[in-house]
Amino acid sequence: MGTVPWVVNSEIYPLRYRGVCRGIESTPIWISNLIVLKSFLSLTEAIRTAWTFMLFGIVAIVAIFFVIVYVPKTKGVPMEEVEKILEQRSLQFKFWQKRYSGSKKQ
Repeated sequence: MGTVPWVVNSEIYPLRYRGVCRGIESTPIWISNLIVLKSFLSLTEAIRTAWTFMLFGIVAIVAIFFVIVYVPKTKGVPMEEVEKILEQRSLQFKFWQKRYSGSKKQ
């Protein structure tokens, strides 16, 4: 999962909930790290080292596409606008186009 959850979660929560949400968010991150840690040696014995890294690489590529499609851009966006974007929760297949949740700026 890398740094994406830490960076995204530090930007999307309102200040009043940020401490609690950061505590809640760290649990799945550490659980996924534990899964990788516990499965790595078993996988290298079962399918060899090259295929193990290939499997983790495929998971990383799928995760990159997930982030590109589902995670909205929040750089330079005010917190109110981020909340509106997250409330819409619509799938954005055209990730290269900027999505507006309120009135369009001209």
